[in-house]
Amino acid sequence: MAATETDAVAPDDAAARTGPAPSAISEEEVSALLEKDPANSVRPYDFAAQRINRTELPMLEIVAKSFADRVGASLSTLLGRDATVQFTALDSGKAGEMQATLPVPSSLVIVRMKPLPGFAFVSVEPALLLTLLDGFFGGSGRATSDSQAAIAPAAQRFLALMLRSFAADWMTAWTPVVPLELEVVKQETNPRLMQLGAPQDSMIVVKFAVEFGARSGRIDWLVPESMLAPIREALSTDGSNAPPPRKQEAWGPALGAALKEAQIETRAILAEAQISLRELVRLTPGDVIPIDAPQQGTLLAGEVALYRGRFGISQGHNALKIISGGPA
Repeated sequence: MAATETDAVAPDDAAARTGPAPSAISEEEVSALLEKDPANSVRPYDFAAQRINRTELPMLEIVAKSFADRVGASLSTLLGRDATVQFTALDSGKAGEMQATLPVPSSLVIVRMKPLPGFAFVSVEPALLLTLLDGFFGGSGRATSDSQAAIAPAAQRFLALMLRSFAADWMTAWTPVVPLELEVVKQETNPRLMQLGAPQDSMIVVKFAVEFGARSGRIDWLVPESMLAPIREALSTDGSNAPPPRKQEAWGPALGAALKEAQIETRAILAEAQISLRELVRLTPGDVIPIDAPQQGTLLAGEVALYRGRFGISQGHNALKIISGGPA
């Protein structure tokens, strides 16, 4: 009887072992995972991208404020009347989105920040440009309502003049980080005909507010993040934690003594003759080029003329006696 009970139980036990395992999640959870919701869809994030803001790169804000303080005085001098420039904001975005927001026509200048690679852009509000142009010619700063006036040759020449007058202030403002030279490359009035960069490239926008008379407007720097990559570490400090200057050793005497022992190769030109190319190509072995008897020769180191001297013989060697009191 016991054997019969065991046989009756065994099939059920085997079925329990070979049956399907219970699911880890419910059918509702599976449906939720497979459901596509465009509003909450997963978006890729580039962890390698380094996005700049005023907290990460405080030195960029310091440079912008310094530039605004200095360029206000330069603009006032250019216009002959007071103008103020203030740094207002530091922003970032994608190149494609920024390009789409630029007005048409625009007052856009492509510049180099030498020696940094690539190009940056300076955008001046067309209405502001016309206001400053009116002030430059002695007006009260009343801008015309015609937006096409901003692309007139006079307005574009004034824009180039204004940017070049900012160059010294630009270099001075950037000096605490790295000396940068502002070079105007090209002016553009239609932003649709140029590229700020690839559509997804990140760009920094440094915004300035300009006030002249009763009117105001904006000037923006548009700088690709990739351009600032070589100086990112310098921009990440605020200047307060800079290490104290290291005391320099007195290298002057040591370098001076070493230079006095340096060997240089010198040569002397005793005479020179000038002939035509026709005469040169006709020369054959045995021909003679007449020269005047040398009275003086020139002593050179490389291509640098050092002294004038008189050719002669000293202790059986050809020699040059220095007769000038200084370099030739």
